[in-house]
Amino acid sequence: MKTIWTDRSRTETYQHCPRERWLRYHEAGMGLEPPKKPLPLCVGGAVHKGLESLLRQTMDGIGIIDESVAVAAALADFSTHRSALALDTTEQAAMSAVIDPRDAGFDAQVLATARDLGMDANDPAMTELLGRQRNAAAEYDEWLYAEQSALVEAMVRAYARRRLRPLLEEFEVLEVEREGDWELASWLHDDQEEIMQPWQLRFMSRPDALLRSRSDNSLYLLSYKTAATWDIRKARDAEHDMQGLSEGVEVERRLGQWWTVLHGTDKHNPDLAEIPIATQKYLAALPASPRILGIRYEYLLKGGRWEDKDLSARFGIRVWSQRSHLIRKYVATSTPSRGQSSYTVGDECWSNDYLKDDGSSTSKLAWQNWRARPVWEDGPDAIRRWIDALDDSQMAMSAYDSTTGAEPRELGWKSRAQSLGYTTTHPLDAVFPAPLTVYRQDDQLRDFVEQVESIETKVAESVVACEQAQDEGEKRHLLNIHFPMSRRACSYPSECAFVPICYGGSDIQKSPLESSKYKIRVPNHIQEKEASEMVSDKRV
Repeated sequence: MKTIWTDRSRTETYQHCPRERWLRYHEAGMGLEPPKKPLPLCVGGAVHKGLESLLRQTMDGIGIIDESVAVAAALADFSTHRSALALDTTEQAAMSAVIDPRDAGFDAQVLATARDLGMDANDPAMTELLGRQRNAAAEYDEWLYAEQSALVEAMVRAYARRRLRPLLEEFEVLEVEREGDWELASWLHDDQEEIMQPWQLRFMSRPDALLRSRSDNSLYLLSYKTAATWDIRKARDAEHDMQGLSEGVEVERRLGQWWTVLHGTDKHNPDLAEIPIATQKYLAALPASPRILGIRYEYLLKGGRWEDKDLSARFGIRVWSQRSHLIRKYVATSTPSRGQSSYTVGDECWSNDYLKDDGSSTSKLAWQNWRARPVWEDGPDAIRRWIDALDDSQMAMSAYDSTTGAEPRELGWKSRAQSLGYTTTHPLDAVFPAPLTVYRQDDQLRDFVEQVESIETKVAESVVACEQAQDEGEKRHLLNIHFPMSRRACSYPSECAFVPICYGGSDIQKSPLESSKYKIRVPNHIQEKEASEMVSDKRV
């Protein structure tokens, strides 16, 4: 029997653009991917590794959670992308606008930049500036890696401090990142020799975690999402997300099989060894096999990326930086020239907006006296120390007014990381919107399964047809029929990685791997990886 693997990402890609589906998952047998991975995916994947470590530590029974272990796991994952971070096309275009150091106009551009900075052309510092400009892109890559590493560490530490305990108080973690798959469809395929061959289509999934509610024993899937910002559209999008539906199918089927084994008469069934002890206890107490009640979405906000004028002046090219108070702080560089100042040079604030000491009105830091500074450049362990300061926050209360009888009232959050006034939110809570729970409906689950089965069986047959093309002309014709280009998903909301193939010359269309713009895709699921390795071994 031939087994074909699919997953949520493949289906969503096909719905987005059929041609992208072919190029990303089927071209050259395994599909293609750029040598560099988009920055948001690298950061999101690394943060997920850290959160996975935190959740696994809750299952070991020791009761002690070491966030440094989770941070190490996250940074180890992120380190695999060093020098391979793909920036947004807007950032790339701005950086590439700098004149090449080998061009005749390079020195003139640097001198013009120096004049803008108020430097004299004969200043000895010009020699240093010229050298720095020639290596600006490479230096910025290193700075970017340090910045994003700091962001990964800060997000994992912030979650461990502010969100992990509320999660564990409400739920028991039964599983973390467990690979699974289920049969989506099976049929007899008629090959070119008119021989009917059995095929099966298996759907792979890997939920972030399986949770048991401590209050009513119901089950939920946990899904972590990293995002730049939060708005109502993300909440509405989660209500229609395919992920919770697809992941729940495998979990329910597997738990149903385990429940049958546990409640059977054969207490020596070898399948019992596969079931974790905590899950055995849960299933043994149930009168029927369990269902997944809903999906709990937890968002972690990274902050947006914006052009940084100070940083651009430092490197001599237009560059962006991450605007997150987890890794950037405001530092007082001067005090007002008039009147008495309530702060001194060197004081720090995490928020530009703050409530005055009486809690009655809002104010902003004076841009003339405060500058944003990277936290991680403060030396070793700087991120941990900054997260400590952000976490050390309490709600400030006004004093009881005996003259009017006014009771104490909340003034705002007072933090060791906020020298001026109070803030309306806890510094770490600002990173985490309230968790969102979406409850599954059987009708939606049926719609999902039937639609995906229809899509993926057609795709499987279409892939075979395209792979059997006798020449480039026939292949192009078959791709146009089975995997047409959407043409409305090429450049917005972000640039598709396969635009050079779809709209490039005949050379890159025929041999995209020889262009050095792409490499063979690395499977994301262990099932597909093992299957591809078996095929490779047979060929050898």
